[in-house]
Amino acid sequence: MSIEMDNDSTSDHSLSSISRRSSYLNVSDGDDVTGDVVPVESMASTAECLMNSKLDENIEVKPGLPEYPEITDEVIPSLPEQRHLVLQLAKEADVNAKEGDKVYIIPQRWYDNFMDPDIQDFNQIGSIDTNIICKDYDNFILNDYDVTPYLSIQESVFEKISSWYGLAPNSKPIVTCLIYDDQSGSLVTEYNRCIFRLHYLTEDSKTNQYRHHLSQANSIPFFTLSMLATVKELMSKILNVFYEKESHLDIEKTKFKVWFAKDSELNQNNSILNMSYKLDPYQFMSLPFLTRITEQNFGNTLKNLKIETGDFVIEIKQEGKNYHWLSNYFHYNALTPSRGNIGLNNLGNTCYMNSALQCLVHIPQLRDYFLYKVFEKEINLDNPLGYQGHVARSFAILIQNLFKDELLPSLSYSPTTFKSTVGHFNSMFSGYLQQDSQEFIAFLLDGLHEDLNRITNKPVVEKPSLKPEDDVSNQEVIKKLADDTWNSHLLRNDSIITDIFVGLYKSTLHCPECDNLSVTFDPYNDLTLPLPVDTKWNTKIKLFPQNSPPCIIEIEMEKTSTYQELKEYIANLVKMNPSDLYGFEIFNHQFYNSFDSDKSNSNYLPLKELISDADDIIFYEIKSSSPADMVVPVINTKLEEGFKNPRLFGVPFFVTLKEDELNNPAAIRKVIETSYTRLSGGFVEFPLLELTENSSIEMFPLVKEKYPTINFGKYNPLIELANPDMSVDEYFKLRLMELTPNQQIRSRNATFNSDNGFRNDVWVPLSHININKAIDITGYLDPVSRNIYNYLDLKNKFIEKDQGSDDCVEENDDTKSSTDDNEEESLAKDNDSESRAEFIDQDTDMSNNDLIPQILKPTTFILAEWTDESANRVFTQDKVVDWETPAELKNIALEDERKKRQMDGEKKITLDDCLNLFAKKEVLGMNDSWYCPTCKEHRQATKQLQLWSTPDILLIHLKRFENQSSFSDKIDDTVYFPITDLDLSPYVVNNDESKSTIYDLVSVDNHYGGLGGGHYTAYVKNFVDKKWYYFDDSRVTETVPERSIAGSAYLLFYMRRSDNTVGGEELKNLILKARSEFNLKLQEFSKRQESLFLTNQTDEEDTSGEEDNEDDTDSRLNLNEADKSDFPVEDQSGSSRSTDYSIESMEVGYSKANEVDNTNGDNSGRRKLRMLNKKYNVSTANSPASLSPSEDSDGNSVSIIRSESDSVSTPGSDEVAKSPVKE
Repeated sequence: MSIEMDNDSTSDHSLSSISRRSSYLNVSDGDDVTGDVVPVESMASTAECLMNSKLDENIEVKPGLPEYPEITDEVIPSLPEQRHLVLQLAKEADVNAKEGDKVYIIPQRWYDNFMDPDIQDFNQIGSIDTNIICKDYDNFILNDYDVTPYLSIQESVFEKISSWYGLAPNSKPIVTCLIYDDQSGSLVTEYNRCIFRLHYLTEDSKTNQYRHHLSQANSIPFFTLSMLATVKELMSKILNVFYEKESHLDIEKTKFKVWFAKDSELNQNNSILNMSYKLDPYQFMSLPFLTRITEQNFGNTLKNLKIETGDFVIEIKQEGKNYHWLSNYFHYNALTPSRGNIGLNNLGNTCYMNSALQCLVHIPQLRDYFLYKVFEKEINLDNPLGYQGHVARSFAILIQNLFKDELLPSLSYSPTTFKSTVGHFNSMFSGYLQQDSQEFIAFLLDGLHEDLNRITNKPVVEKPSLKPEDDVSNQEVIKKLADDTWNSHLLRNDSIITDIFVGLYKSTLHCPECDNLSVTFDPYNDLTLPLPVDTKWNTKIKLFPQNSPPCIIEIEMEKTSTYQELKEYIANLVKMNPSDLYGFEIFNHQFYNSFDSDKSNSNYLPLKELISDADDIIFYEIKSSSPADMVVPVINTKLEEGFKNPRLFGVPFFVTLKEDELNNPAAIRKVIETSYTRLSGGFVEFPLLELTENSSIEMFPLVKEKYPTINFGKYNPLIELANPDMSVDEYFKLRLMELTPNQQIRSRNATFNSDNGFRNDVWVPLSHININKAIDITGYLDPVSRNIYNYLDLKNKFIEKDQGSDDCVEENDDTKSSTDDNEEESLAKDNDSESRAEFIDQDTDMSNNDLIPQILKPTTFILAEWTDESANRVFTQDKVVDWETPAELKNIALEDERKKRQMDGEKKITLDDCLNLFAKKEVLGMNDSWYCPTCKEHRQATKQLQLWSTPDILLIHLKRFENQSSFSDKIDDTVYFPITDLDLSPYVVNNDESKSTIYDLVSVDNHYGGLGGGHYTAYVKNFVDKKWYYFDDSRVTETVPERSIAGSAYLLFYMRRSDNTVGGEELKNLILKARSEFNLKLQEFSKRQESLFLTNQTDEEDTSGEEDNEDDTDSRLNLNEADKSDFPVEDQSGSSRSTDYSIESMEVGYSKANEVDNTNGDNSGRRKLRMLNKKYNVSTANSPASLSPSEDSDGNSVSIIRSESDSVSTPGSDEVAKSPVKE
């Protein structure tokens, strides 16, 4: 074993951990504790400590002379005898104590009970329960001493008390040994053992460097040994641990080498040794301190070599396999610079991420910034808007894995850890659902910007704006505003993302009323361009004019148009007032949705989202000539043969009734009959429409005879419209139903009149109302009105009465009057509206009732109940036009527009078309109106967006998805964009000659399918070999850029063509400096490999550079035979679904406030605890204590390096002595 001694490494800390109790192993995840320790008494005072315990006063202890007779195995002594014997044994053990003697750890509470003279019953003491003080028997990890105190006892004492009391179930002896402490000059209990970690050198490390905790397959095994263990025992333990983990290897056919490894002090927290069990040759050789363990020093103890913690790396060679030792890999294999043509494995619907990453990582400046670790000096850990550098670091590791010098050709890489990091900070990307690639890039660029923001203290900045007196026509004024806006932005935002991705928009708003102009500037990092394709919304709308037959109109508008714009379009087409139009969705012959309701989605949804192609939409013209008019909805039902209750049919509509018609059932019916004439295609044979002249009371003799004292003057409006010869129910009955407000859907412009309520408000009943509860209109009439309104029914009753009685002609007037009364009562009973009895009077004197009761209220709707036969007569199928098949009204303007488009023919869409459409002025919609500071009103202003400046890397987002809430509206038209020489000068309004406006394409992010699914790929230019490649997740193929011009192109990445450096001179210099440092490290790497190779050469190696096949196989001790198998070949493209993202280091343990530290800087306990925490506290991965070179008494050089920091004890081993002493 090669030993390199460091004379600066004295014995100051060599045995510090031996004399300490490890009391702080039981900590919660994330506790920040310091692991302070408690001094322990030396072995020389052990007997004294035991004798000073609380003893029975009657016991006299005489050194050397037993007070009691000798106890045989068959006899268990009394408690006083036991205590006396224990003290004697302890004293004798003290006299003969030497380093290496076994001692045992037991609970302090048990020992106190045993020595308590007040306890006389064996049962009160019980068996020895070591479970309460030990967390891990195999690794000698004890619980928190402050919670469960413990002490050490001699082996002879433990054997005696364990024979008397035994161990509790599942308890095991906890054994350690005595160590000589050079500082105190006495023997102390070894509570703190040496702790080591083991790593495996293999061609495929399968590592994910950026993680919070380790996956099971790559978890780092650790073990502990006594400081009295030899290097040979250390080697044996290493092999036992290794072959237990790699049980598939054939032990007998495997050669091995073991290395001590250490990372630099600066990289302790981020060291690969903290994160991975498996190391590849590059990771192994990147470690600055490597020394091979050989058998020259097998006889040395860890104590002599001052080894307390460390990392060991084992490499193997199987017999019969023709390959070199991996530690000499780069002696035979030169590093090959990666071209970056490595695919990314799909982790489950992560193609959106893979395609975006390929576009970003191949931007040379962005790649080099992370590849050469320039970013490390710019990470902003204090930015509250950032992610404490996690996003930047994970992106850097991704780039470094894609572009690092290759060991073996790699086809793909699994971005598992990167996705976990992004998903941790944005739940949208945490699962495995398909997402939008543009949204992912937007989050990633923002996350990188905030993590790398060079502004540590962001000032409060007010956005610059024009003053009222500024002349907006003066270009210098506008330029100054733009410069002020950009400079204000840089006061809070300065990063590599700002350097290369951010440009400036110019926004202009023009008020149509006062001609006020508002100019503002805003930064952007992607340019979203609309596509000039057919974005029209086309459908057919039914229109029910108030005084004309229904018609149907074809409508074509922009998909983004609003409902209000639709009303204006229809009104302009048919010359109506938009405020008189009310839109409804009809479903199942009733009103289903009112677009004019406050609860309607028409308040904010565009037409494409509001109305689907399958919806039956009707616009009703509803106007009134007086505020007293009432708008009443009418629903149609039909009583079909075989059905008990009527069923809905036809189309609902509205009638507008004047105030004097509200108490006149004939007037109500006549208005409804008139509506049916228009809706049926011209049917006019309704009872009230049959009358050619007004009726008079003389035409109703039975009514006049029945009510001789009535003044019929107030009934004249009803009498004039009533038909004495036809039944009003000839075709349909009228029923009424009054609703509560929560059973109605009202329009948003409803107005309440204190006298009339909601008179002319437009409302409809809810679709789930039970219409069978409607009451016949006659139930709302007084007897006189009822007999006039349905006179034929009264006449038929009289006829039936007259024919049914032979004595009716002989009755006198009184009798006749009585008969009339009975008849009226009979008619009332026959009517189905008995519940309205208050309106159905007996033969009373009605001459005093000057007012006729109002039939309709503002909350009443009308139900027209048809018979099957009458409905078929009125709504015959031979009608050309009726409510089901309205007449088509030609849209002349639409026809002319279509003819024009047809003549123009199909036109190719170019990127210039998209840029022109982007800069086109548009009138804001009503929902997007602008508040004009001059008018002090919201106005539908004219808005124009223009490019003021463009970034070095221009990301163009083709707006293929019409609306993010719709998964089906994707525009698949091909946009023809240039591969080279994209000239943006016609579209950049700021003439800055210092910057070129010529751009070249560098990558394209493609999307196939709809927004809710589909697949993403990428076309990317590789700046290493200047070729284009097609990236489809893990598959990479060479291609030509022209293939990217297709309907799938979604995101276009262009780079400015310029003599100046992309990102500016400062960024260029930073990258050049970092690249130079990187190249120096590569040279040092090569030198270190050659030095390592030469150091391990043997005399048998010839000058041709043949490798040494010497191994350390003879060091194998006590190994169980393992399963036999070939050397494992592991899949480099395999993915791990780790959710880890942090590599922060955290110490374990705690310190008491204001406690005096008597350890003279001894810190070894904390060092070891951090290593243990990797096993027992999975919240973080920590680095072990480093060891610096030291020299033993024989002058042998040790290959283990130890730092000034100390270590802490823990775990034990079966190969070494196991015993502790009381503290």
